[in-house]
Amino acid sequence: MGNTFLNLALLIIFHFSMATISMKLTTILTDQSALLVLKDHVIHDPANVLTTSWSASAPVCNWFGVSCGSKHRRVTALNLSGLGLVGTLPRHLGNLSFLSLLYITNNSFNGRLTVQLSNLQRLKYLSFGINYFSGEIPSWLGSLTELRTLFLYQNNFKGVIPFSLGYLSKLEALYLFENQISGSIPSSIFNISSLQIINLSDNMLSGSIPSVPRDLHSLELIDFTTNNLTDHMPKDMFDHLPNLKELFLSFNLLSGRIPASLFKCKKLQKYLYRITKWRGAYQ
Repeated sequence: MGNTFLNLALLIIFHFSMATISMKLTTILTDQSALLVLKDHVIHDPANVLTTSWSASAPVCNWFGVSCGSKHRRVTALNLSGLGLVGTLPRHLGNLSFLSLLYITNNSFNGRLTVQLSNLQRLKYLSFGINYFSGEIPSWLGSLTELRTLFLYQNNFKGVIPFSLGYLSKLEALYLFENQISGSIPSSIFNISSLQIINLSDNMLSGSIPSVPRDLHSLELIDFTTNNLTDHMPKDMFDHLPNLKELFLSFNLLSGRIPASLFKCKKLQKYLYRITKWRGAYQ
């Protein structure tokens, strides 16, 4: 009886041990598989970085540009910036469920951003800057609520800025400059209390600058240079920006007077508006 019970206990322990090992292997293989698909979607790798480093015969955590967490041994960071890579991003990247950093800045990736990237719910730092991505900025980016930085600058994005970006309550830096974005600046952007930098320059934005409904103590830089912004600035806009240091509004079509509340920004160091078509002075 005792031996039977012992054998049963050992069998149960063995079963759960194998299940745990299988789960770990599956998740590691999931990450590896996703990255190998990305490798297949790269049609030009001038330095042969992926060709030489990304091999199924080597541990994925040792691949170039890949970092893994010490606890779960899952891929937590992918940094392929500045490698001159040409290709597209496959939907399989959405399987990197532990990813917190995704940097592919300064390459030649193109195409639209696949909706499967919305599965990266742990993502904190995202940079697709200096590539050739096109299409609209997807609204599902607003579901990545852990994001601290969102860099989509110097691409070919068109359409409007999604209102959903205002749901990124932990966002600190938003760089959308040098695209072909049109429409108005969504008012939701100024609801992000953690925002420190917002750069929307060199686009085709129109309409008025939205009002700031709450104190944004973290916001230090606003750059709306080179757009088609019109109308008056909100009179009380600068009542809620006590730590603003840099404000750039040149090359727009703004009218009316510069709000006197600007003088409440005691930490302001740079303020450029000269080429803006202001009609009037301070009020």
